[in-house]
Amino acid sequence: MRRLLSAFVTASLLSLAALPASAQAVFPNQGSIGLTPPPGMTEIANVAGFEDRVAKASMLLVEMPPAVFESVVTTFASDALQKQGVTIEQRRDIDLASGGKAVLLTGYQSVGTVALKKWIMLASGKDMAGIVTVQFPETASATYPDAVIEATLRSVVFRAPPTQDEMLARLPFTIANLEGYRVLKVLGGSAVLMTKAPVETTEGEGHPFFIAGVAMGDIREDDRESIAKRAIATVPGVKNLQIERGGPLRIGGQAGFELIGKGEDGRTGKPVKVAQWMRFGRTSYLRMIGVAPADSFDADFDGMRGLRDGIELR
Repeated sequence: MRRLLSAFVTASLLSLAALPASAQAVFPNQGSIGLTPPPGMTEIANVAGFEDRVAKASMLLVEMPPAVFESVVTTFASDALQKQGVTIEQRRDIDLASGGKAVLLTGYQSVGTVALKKWIMLASGKDMAGIVTVQFPETASATYPDAVIEATLRSVVFRAPPTQDEMLARLPFTIANLEGYRVLKVLGGSAVLMTKAPVETTEGEGHPFFIAGVAMGDIREDDRESIAKRAIATVPGVKNLQIERGGPLRIGGQAGFELIGKGEDGRTGKPVKVAQWMRFGRTSYLRMIGVAPADSFDADFDGMRGLRDGIELR
């Protein structure tokens, strides 16, 4: 009994000592989930996560509304994960250092001939819930022992999601009028995803959405049409897209290119229509995309153009 007690105390002390007591939580990609990363891991640019490229170790954080937390937990059943090549050896409830609760799954994933150690933690806070996944080859176990990884996961904290104004302030451009859209998220600090879906809706499915982003590059006039056509083929959430019409036009006093197409919702297969505008500057260009159900596209088109015309680089 004394040996068991001693081993338990030692393991607990190792877990607590694995991270510096004075370390502050880091919120990667300015998100709402933060933690104290283990020594050796650094933030991934424009991604909510950390990595150690030498050890091939990664840690990714995914946010989700607290309202869907319980339903998401049920999808992480061992048999369902096994179909994805993930073997869960242990599943248990744990307490976070912040006082929150979480479900921790540990095991491994086989990728070809490589066995990856795997941790999946599902945690919930007052204003936000999230999933944290950690993985690395077994050869990196000495660099990242179990006690260190668990201490890292227990350090997870949540903060209130940023306001819409705070998210818009992160962008390298301003939007004069949202035209009834609301901001869902800022993508990589250079793009924004907006929707007309009601606030209580966790997915924008079936509702118009709009994406605006800026990229660096001077696009030659004779390349603009081909680049615009290649770009519209990559609109997220749309499949079987076909271009109906398009051509050059002026947007905000600068050269631009418009394309209108039709396709299908990637999840439901329902018909949608897409408007894409590219506005070319000397050193960068704006790409703006509006997607709406086909039967309401004409009614939404004016709002999309209003969004387009109100976007200006800072």
